[in-house]
Amino acid sequence: MSFRGKNAVVTGGAGGIGLQVSKQLLTAGAAKVAIIDIQDNLEEFVKLRAAHPTQSVMIVKMDVANKKGVEATYEEIAKTFGSIDIVVNVAGIFNDKDVQRTLLVNLGGIINSTLSALPYMSKDNGGKGGIVINMSSVVGLDPMFIIPVYGATKAGILNFTRCLANDKYYARSGIKFVTVCPGATMTDMFTNFTEKIIFPETSDETYRILDRLNKQSAADVSRCILSVLEKDKNGAVYVIEGKRVFPMELKPQWTGKEQAL
Repeated sequence: MSFRGKNAVVTGGAGGIGLQVSKQLLTAGAAKVAIIDIQDNLEEFVKLRAAHPTQSVMIVKMDVANKKGVEATYEEIAKTFGSIDIVVNVAGIFNDKDVQRTLLVNLGGIINSTLSALPYMSKDNGGKGGIVINMSSVVGLDPMFIIPVYGATKAGILNFTRCLANDKYYARSGIKFVTVCPGATMTDMFTNFTEKIIFPETSDETYRILDRLNKQSAADVSRCILSVLEKDKNGAVYVIEGKRVFPMELKPQWTGKEQAL
């Protein structure tokens, strides 16, 4: 995939990995980028527009957990941009103590954004096709005792995205679906980490685990996400670890299922 002239949507684009993805897309030549986030980051948005004066940067303040709000947001983006080629869903939180909010934002938000984008991207509805990248995590692949709620949402994202990466749906819609699973990444999620876990008695062990992790920056992950976009492979799952991209081969475990329709 070439990014030049493409229109993209990034959820969670006000900071962290999402902001870095937005910067990378614009630097790579994307014509228009819409950032959806509940947070404000006016200073960074001003810098972003100043750095790319000939490109369009649209900012929409919206909670991805708000289904109707997200649907209206995509309608607004489609009217403004004319078409949508790329969606990168990054928006997420970490707070295992607030189970409902974690479920609604992490899993619900990615489902809301993905499904809201499809009518404007699908070829059978007048769109041009495109690609949706949803951000899971390595803890969506392998369990980690200290963050079970967060890990459950990331496992859900992985399965949701793989379900949509159906060859017959792609033939009709022209939309590809890819999952990325970053390892430990230094973002605001690490702030007050042990105050957000459901087993506070494990705080000492938690810090020992965090100290041992092979950490990377949000910019490292964003560069890897653009590399994944360039690969343009429907249904692929990638681990992003140590500033590198590793494709995952996930084999079927349930042999009794009927063939896909």
